[in-house]
Amino acid sequence: MKCLRNGTLITESGLLTGQRLLFDSLIRAIEPDDGSALPDGTQIIDAKGGLIAPGLVNLHIHGCMNKDTSDGTNEALHTIARHLLATGVTSFCPTLCTVEKEQLDLVAQTLRCFKESPDDAHVLGLYLEGIFLSHAKKGAHREDWLMNPDASLVLSFKDILRLVICAPELPGAEPFIRTLTENGIIVAVGHSNATYEQAIRAYRAGATDTTHLFNAMSGLSHRQPGVAEAALSEEQAYTELICDNFHVHPAFYSLVYRLKKDHLIFITDSISPAGCPDGSYIQGGLHVTKTGKTCLLDDGTIAGSVADLLDGLKNVHEATDIPLHDIFNAASLNPCRLLKIDDRKGSLAVGKDADILLLDNDLTLQQVFKA
Repeated sequence: MKCLRNGTLITESGLLTGQRLLFDSLIRAIEPDDGSALPDGTQIIDAKGGLIAPGLVNLHIHGCMNKDTSDGTNEALHTIARHLLATGVTSFCPTLCTVEKEQLDLVAQTLRCFKESPDDAHVLGLYLEGIFLSHAKKGAHREDWLMNPDASLVLSFKDILRLVICAPELPGAEPFIRTLTENGIIVAVGHSNATYEQAIRAYRAGATDTTHLFNAMSGLSHRQPGVAEAALSEEQAYTELICDNFHVHPAFYSLVYRLKKDHLIFITDSISPAGCPDGSYIQGGLHVTKTGKTCLLDDGTIAGSVADLLDGLKNVHEATDIPLHDIFNAASLNPCRLLKIDDRKGSLAVGKDADILLLDNDLTLQQVFKA
């Protein structure tokens, strides 16, 4: 048993002081830190007045450290998972860009057989971003590998597949969404040039997530509203937001929070050059250049993020007056709600997995506990 004390707990409903947290693989108690006796052998960890937070959940990440989910190897997954855990992410969905069918088969089989180590963040299942995307909003995806929605291509992976993106304007999108939803697979609207009406129909057909809001989608317009308006106005639609201060201007953080609240999910969408020096890399079969906080294709198209999730939370905290617990909820509890695993992960609550971060008050990471 371990006991974290002398810190401020970031719970799903607010900040909590004067309490201690007891845990082994699970959180066993949150109780007054009144000096009462602890179970024999309990290891006491002094938070030194810092913050005790839930482990982060990165719903949407392709890779880092020059490794990518599309590599389809155990080495790549271990490298990604190890880097994530060291940066405060205790669980994640490896995200796959547009690849050929054979590579999709390989990645799926690799995930089925993957055995995480104690130094790895926990794998929650595959997020398939590629294939069923709009040519007009393909972003940094291979156009020659795009296709119309086809449920038969992905249902064979439903044992490890958690989320799939679908552009609602593509032929067959609505029956595709219904079929996947009936099979327990979450559908996200994204990489889409859909009208507002097409996007709303997709949500009503069962889509429950929105991929990196504002990026690679029909945007805000008072005369021809698109996916962004639909995502913000559809109450039950979750919205992913990249908070690296580059993909989305910080002025939008508070606006989206006010509209989405517990349906806002902060992500990185980071790609293989994340965590690497500036330079040239290959991502999803395309040449990209990393310079500081940006990573671009040769034609200037944004290739993806190179940020860590905790750095993104710092960006939001510095730019807004969003309550700290809601900032952390958007990177822990809310993605777990979308995935329907919030009964066991995503917040500091008795009975949940002991995925815990110890932070300084400036959100600098000091220690990570995974289960």
